Amino acid sequence: MTDYIATWFYRESADEASFYPQMGQKGDSALVHSVYMQIQVPFFRTFRHYNPAARLLFFTNLKREGLPRFLLELFDELSVETVTLPYTRRPPKGWYEAWQNQFYLYDILSGMDGRMQADDTLLVCDADCLCRMPLDPLFDEIRNNGSALYEFITDRSATINGITLPQMERFYEACYSKPPRLPLAYYGGEFIGLRGDNVRRINEAYPELWAFNLARAGLQAPKLNEEAHVLSMLAERLDLRNAIANRYVKRMWTSPQFNNVRPGDEHLAVWHLPYEKKRGLYRLFRLLEKQKGLGDEARFWEKAKAWTGVPAVSLVKRLRDRWTTLRMRFD
Repeated sequence: MTDYIATWFYRESADEASFYPQMGQKGDSALVHSVYMQIQVPFFRTFRHYNPAARLLFFTNLKREGLPRFLLELFDELSVETVTLPYTRRPPKGWYEAWQNQFYLYDILSGMDGRMQADDTLLVCDADCLCRMPLDPLFDEIRNNGSALYEFITDRSATINGITLPQMERFYEACYSKPPRLPLAYYGGEFIGLRGDNVRRINEAYPELWAFNLARAGLQAPKLNEEAHVLSMLAERLDLRNAIANRYVKRMWTSPQFNNVRPGDEHLAVWHLPYEKKRGLYRLFRLLEKQKGLGDEARFWEKAKAWTGVPAVSLVKRLRDRWTTLRMRFD
């Protein structure tokens, strides 16, 4: 049995570029490309450190020679396999204003179908994450339960990237001619654990749902705008629903405008840090490139906590963030 850990980067062209609010840029910008290449370093360093037996995969539409030298050297050192994969599940132009590379997830799942055995496990994880401990208990839970999903939003009044949960339920009933068994939850796409047999089931169920979604768009009706909407539908359809991943990961916002980090979050196995791409994760990238590894673990994680604001954001961090983001413009 094999445990796979995968992340990805799809570089958009100028013609297809959509907006990335966390970056303040469109997906074809040099800054977006640079930042996403850099955050692979803390991702793969930490995930490999605590999961030496896992198979690590990096999916991208870029050819290997199109990756920066520091990343190629890292991948060779850590035995990370680069998988060059075209984007065939791309939505039509003008589908939604943001995050239009996200349906690349379903190309990844399609690509994994051919290499996974039924009892293999797959964790697809956003690259703006850090791993703090071995994930063997997570892989065991995926094997035993078939999936490990991150239940992120249950607020029925919230508009989630263009659609509410009640609207998603009406969409579900229209698509499958029956209502969901329980009120839907929104499962975040940043952390998806699946057993091999369920990767195959998702691949088999996806075309029907996507065809219906395209037809709904033509009617100007509420549609599934991003990959997590689709995942939330398929989780209900295939009886994969759970909140197992909530014991392992949290989407931790550390911005001045919104901060949901609480004492104790630092003990989670995986930190998802969207706001820190140009801040704490950038500083960790520079540190890890310098010392080529975590070094003293306790010291590394003290720095990681201070630089990413987990579990608390200090005034020093706020000042450092301003300097770091200014510096990135000129690096």
